[in-house]
Amino acid sequence: MNVTINADMLALRPKFEKVGPRITSAALSPSGARAVFEARGEIISVPAEKGDARNLTNTPGGAERSPAWSPDGKWIAYFSDESGEYELHMRDQKGLGEVRKIKLEPGFYYSPNWSPDSKKVAFSDKRLNIWYVDVEKGGAPVKVDTLSRGFSLPAEWSPDSRWLVYSKPLKSWYN
Repeated sequence: MNVTINADMLALRPKFEKVGPRITSAALSPSGARAVFEARGEIISVPAEKGDARNLTNTPGGAERSPAWSPDGKWIAYFSDESGEYELHMRDQKGLGEVRKIKLEPGFYYSPNWSPDSKKVAFSDKRLNIWYVDVEKGGAPVKVDTLSRGFSLPAEWSPDSRWLVYSKPLKSWYN
């Protein structure tokens, strides 16, 4: 006769856990009233003074990272592998409503950076490509350029949100 005993598995039960030592990135809201953190694969918004922390993602089966607050203070962009591949997600900073999801090519992505008008997000990938998405126009990723060597620094937006600036080594520099 087979006997099956279900283990208690205390480590797998839902619980509160201090995540301070596991914070890997952070961003301030434009007003400075809140900050958003990446900790243990979740995106958490925390007030500067009074109020409740908000787990904006609450996806135990996925990992979210690299939160970036939009300049108008309404949205937080981050990368999520909830679908099995990284996508760019945009979430209302209050955690309300549906998450806006933009499919990306399979890969690993870095440094989401909102344009000053809060209409576009630029980012880079592990293949040294620089991308942007126009959130207002459906969000199809647009490849801007591919760096030939080195590491990809975050692209920065011009004040009018029309241009991206980034550094790219000349071929003569490394040949």
